[in-house]
Amino acid sequence: MFILRILLKVALLPVVLILLLLKVIVKVGMQISSVVLGGLILFVAGCLIYTITKQAWSQTFLLVLIEAVIMGVTIGTGIIESLVDAALMGIAGI
Repeated sequence: MFILRILLKVALLPVVLILLLLKVIVKVGMQISSVVLGGLILFVAGCLIYTITKQAWSQTFLLVLIEAVIMGVTIGTGIIESLVDAALMGIAGI
């Protein structure tokens, strides 16, 4: 049993390394893009307020969609990071 467990850990080593690399890439990308996305969110929110005051409803709808996509990207990145962490914890439990 002990030898099988060691063999399994050796077999899963490439998977662990790929998951760790993915975790680092997602975390660094999230940190770097948060500055850019934060500024973009503020700009789109300002444009959204302007289009509401000018009652340009088609442009308001497009800006709401842009804002939703930006938020979706941010939330998706967080979900990917948590899934990679959960996978690493599951493999570490073996």
